[in-house]
Amino acid sequence: MRQPVDEPCDVLLAYPRERMHVFESMIPLGLASVGAVLEQRGYRVRIVDFAFYARDFRRDLRRWNPRAVGIGGTTATRAGSFLTACLVKEVMPHVPVVYGGVHASFAAEDTLSNVPQIDYVVCGEGEFAFAGLCDRLIRGEGPDPSETAGVSLRSETGYVHNKPQRIDDLDALPLPARHLFGDHYRMTLDFLGTPAEFLMTSRGCPAGCSFCAASRMFPGGVRLRSMAHVQQEVEQVLAHRRVGALKLFDSTFTANRAHVIAFCDMIRPYHLLWECEIRADTVDQDLLELMRDAGCRYVNVGLETTSARLLTSIGKGISVPQVERVLDWCTRLAVKTKVFFTFGHLGQTMQECRDDLRYIRSRRDSIDFFATTVGMRVYPGTALAARATSAGLMPTQFSWARYRPSLRNRLLFEFGDVFVLRQPGLSTAQLFLIILTLLRQRTVVSADFVRKLALLNVLRMGQSLLMRARFFGHVVRRRFEAVA
Repeated sequence: MRQPVDEPCDVLLAYPRERMHVFESMIPLGLASVGAVLEQRGYRVRIVDFAFYARDFRRDLRRWNPRAVGIGGTTATRAGSFLTACLVKEVMPHVPVVYGGVHASFAAEDTLSNVPQIDYVVCGEGEFAFAGLCDRLIRGEGPDPSETAGVSLRSETGYVHNKPQRIDDLDALPLPARHLFGDHYRMTLDFLGTPAEFLMTSRGCPAGCSFCAASRMFPGGVRLRSMAHVQQEVEQVLAHRRVGALKLFDSTFTANRAHVIAFCDMIRPYHLLWECEIRADTVDQDLLELMRDAGCRYVNVGLETTSARLLTSIGKGISVPQVERVLDWCTRLAVKTKVFFTFGHLGQTMQECRDDLRYIRSRRDSIDFFATTVGMRVYPGTALAARATSAGLMPTQFSWARYRPSLRNRLLFEFGDVFVLRQPGLSTAQLFLIILTLLRQRTVVSADFVRKLALLNVLRMGQSLLMRARFFGHVVRRRFEAVA
C-alpha cells in the first residue's frame, strides 16, 4: 500500500509532468522498478508524479523529510526535472539529489555543469546503482559514490564518470512497485478501447537506428526475462486493477522467436488482448498467426522512409518489401497495424519526402494508423546527434541544459524542449507543407485519434487548473502559518 500522505520517508522519487499529452497516462515504470529495489532493501519510499500532484511540494518535503531524492524524466521533460531539483535544494539544501534516466545517462556532464542543484547522475540501468548510492548516502554502507558503478559526479579536478553496470539477469529485479502510485493512470488498447496496462518482457534492441539510443542505453543485445517472472508481473497487474489488455513496451518484442512463443503459451489462458512492437525482419506469417491466436490485436512497425538510401544511412536494417509483406499478413489475420514514418532525416531531400507522401497515400487501406513525425528530433546519445554535430547542424558545445527551443518547434508540433534538426535541404516552410499535405490526405492521424487527443488534453487542462487552484490554497495557508 502507498504511504499515508504525511508519513516520513527515506527516499523520495519524483517524475516531471509533460506539457502536451500525446499518449495516455502510464506509470513511470523505470521509477517503479527503482522503488521496488529500494523497498527490497528496507527503505521507506514515496513517489511523486507531478502529472497528478496538487499539493504544496515545499511543505510536503518538510513533512516527508527524505534523506535522498531521486528524479527521473526524459529529454522533453528535463526542465521539469531540473525545477524539481531546485525546489528540493531550496527547502532541504543538504539532502542529496540524484538524476537518472535515458537523458541523464547521455547528458551527465552537461547536467552537472549547468544544474548545481543536482549532486549525482545515475547512468544506464539505474536500479542497483541508485540503491547502492542510497546505501552509502543514507546508511554509510558500500563504496564511495566516486567508485559506484554508473554514477557521475563532480570532483575537485572536474568530473567522475563511472561505467554503468549492465543488469544481465533481469529476473534479479523485483516486480515494479506499482503500489507506490495512485489510481490516476488510465490507458486503453487502441481501436478496441479495452482498459489496458503495460509491461516489458525484455531490455535492449537488436537494431542500431541512428535516431534512437535504446541499443546504447541497454547495450549488449536483447536480454530476456524468464516467462515465469513475466507471469508474476501479469498476475501483479491483474491484482492491481481490472484490465482486459496489455501494451508490451519492449523495443522489439519479436527479437527472440522462442521468447515470443513462450509468451503466447503463457498469456493465452488469461484471455487478454495485447499490443507489441515488432521488426519486419523478425516475424513471419506463422508467428503472427500464433500471436493473433494468443490475443495480439495490434502491432507497431517502424519503416520511417521508403528511400533505400536513407534506410541504410539511418541504420534501419530493413527494406520496404519486408514491411509490405508484414502488412499483408496482418491484413489477412485481422491484426491492426501502426507504421512509423519520419520526415526530415539527415540529408533527406524534398523529392524523397514527396515519394514517402505518395507511398503513405497509396497504403491508406492497408495501414490502420500512421505514426508520422515531421522534423527530425535529436536526442543525446544517438548517432544522429554526433552526425548532426559533425555536419555543423548542432553547435560543438551544444548544451541540453541551456537549450531553449524557438517557436519553429511549435509549427512542427514539438511541445517539449527537444532539438529539431534544421538543414539546408528541408526548410521549416517545407516541413510545415508536409504536415498540411498529411492532414489534407488524412494520413497523419485518424479522426478518432484527434478527438481522443483533444479530449485528453482538455481534461488534463481542467485538471491542471484545479491543481493550480489547490496549490494556491496550500501556499496561502503556508504563509499564514509562517506569520502566525
